[in-house]
Parts: sequence; structure tokens; C-alpha cells
Amino acid sequence: MTTPIIVTGPQRSGTTLAAQILSHDFGYTYVDESDYNSKTLPRNAVVQAPFLLKCVLELSYLLPTASFVFMYRDKQEIVKSMKRIQWYKDLIQDPLFYTNYVNHCYDYISLLESTLPSTRWKRLNYSDLTYHPLFVKDRKNFTVRQWQTNRPVGDNTWRNHESARTYQVRL
Repeated sequence: MTTPIIVTGPQRSGTTLAAQILSHDFGYTYVDESDYNSKTLPRNAVVQAPFLLKCVLELSYLLPTASFVFMYRDKQEIVKSMKRIQWYKDLIQDPLFYTNYVNHCYDYISLLESTLPSTRWKRLNYSDLTYHPLFVKDRKNFTVRQWQTNRPVGDNTWRNHESARTYQVRL
């Protein structure tokens, strides 16, 4: 049976870095959200998937041995990162969207934490990652998917990133 760790939370909360660190430290297989498929998930996978936040309850039943890591990062830091990469900028221009989105995610995570057995989830603060050797402090010039220095992944803004076009088609 598959026993994945699903790292989720608001977009830009540090899910990519956290999943990379966990997979590195535990010797698990890293699975990016763009490659996620619950039916072909490798045993002992760490899945980086903020988009799965909306499905955690369902996944807790579909994958009864899965664990969930809920990322927490300062709300203003998330909003700042969203603005930097222009997340959803082509679709939503309301200045309140980013803050409302992060608040909604954290409210939902609190609900999940009160619903799921405490053995199925952990909170991970972004600030706790700063002590890990894989952490890079200055990320202001990173691309949308980058987590290592000198290893850019994707475009500089979300609006130009391939996954953005995929999400736009779905909306």
C-alpha cells in the first residue's frame, strides 16, 4: 500500500522546498504536483502539491495511510511572493485576492486539523526550514518553481509558466 506524505498549504508557502527537504532526509521519492497521480504514486513518496489542499479530506479516505504536512509561512511573505511572480495576475486583479486566498487556506487547514486524526498531519513552519542545508535565504530572483541556487526551473512569473496556462484552461 502506498504511504505518501503530501505537503500542502497555500501557494508560495514553501511546499516545494519542504517536500524536497523531506524527500532528501527520509530517502523518499519526490513527486511534483504537476506529476501527481494517486493511482501511480510510488511507495514512500513525498508529494509537493498545494493544489491538493482542497482535496485533503477526500485523500485521507482514498489513501488511508497518507500523512499530510500543512505548510505555514507568514501571510505577508506569501502575498509578497505571489505579487513577485504575478500569481493569477492575468485572471484576478482585485487587490484583496491574495490576502483573502491565504486567509481562506489557513482557515481550511484549521478545519482539517480539527477533523483529521492528529496522527495523520503535522504543521511545518517555513521558518523551521531555514536551518536545513538545502535552504537558500535569498530567493527574490528565483523562478516560479526554483528551490536551489543556480538551478532555475520555469519562468520568472507564474503568468508565463506552463502550469499557469493549464490552470487557466480549467477555469
